[in-house]
Amino acid sequence: MNKTLITTALALTFGTAALPAHAATLNNGDTLTIATGITTDSNSDPLPIGAVSGSWFAIDSNGDGAITGGETESLSQGTTGLVIGQATTPGANSGFYYSGATNAITAPTSFLGTIGSFYTKTGVTGSTASGLDMSGWSFVYNGLPANPGVELGTGAWTPTNAATAGMAASGYTNGIGVFSWDGAYGDAYTLDYTATVPNGNPSGFGGYKWAFHLTGTVQAVPEATTYGMMLAGLGLVGFAARRRYRF
Repeated sequence: MNKTLITTALALTFGTAALPAHAATLNNGDTLTIATGITTDSNSDPLPIGAVSGSWFAIDSNGDGAITGGETESLSQGTTGLVIGQATTPGANSGFYYSGATNAITAPTSFLGTIGSFYTKTGVTGSTASGLDMSGWSFVYNGLPANPGVELGTGAWTPTNAATAGMAASGYTNGIGVFSWDGAYGDAYTLDYTATVPNGNPSGFGGYKWAFHLTGTVQAVPEATTYGMMLAGLGLVGFAARRRYRF
């Protein structure tokens, strides 16, 4: 009987806690880390697009519908990475910081000779099946007001050389990122997303097409219920041990 109790407790403690690792849907609090991008060689010359790796963004500055190495800029992780379900505040902006700025998702990036930051006005949610809702994705730089910022929540497009650039070749939908992950926490993911800045945006980038390729790993934040079940399991172990050694 005591052995059965201990076995049950261990199953509750470890078996249940491992179940979320097989889910393809992201839960609030899960985190997408941001692997640092490499877009230039040792001589600071742009790499051919096929040689670009890690996380990066690009602007189709010449309007040819494709992404070239010279149009890409590397990204690296900020203080937290992309936390699912969590909106963030704008970060560094030409050397200035907004109140509460964290540079949470990505570190500040060089942009047209100044400093800019990505943030999301609404929390990102979704799954491998439905994609990730990126409709709140935004950018701020050069003293631009944080609201609206450079709006990057609509205007999906498919780069003509998406596959060569290491992105998903299709599946782009307004406000939705193409998300690939095997469902196991700790494993790698890729998130590909495209958007077009609305005409009239105060940034002056209205009509410009942007593309994003994020990669890293998916990290789980255990839910309160999981902690509760783990504690309950440990309690059963303790109870069984006390009964086992009672005289």
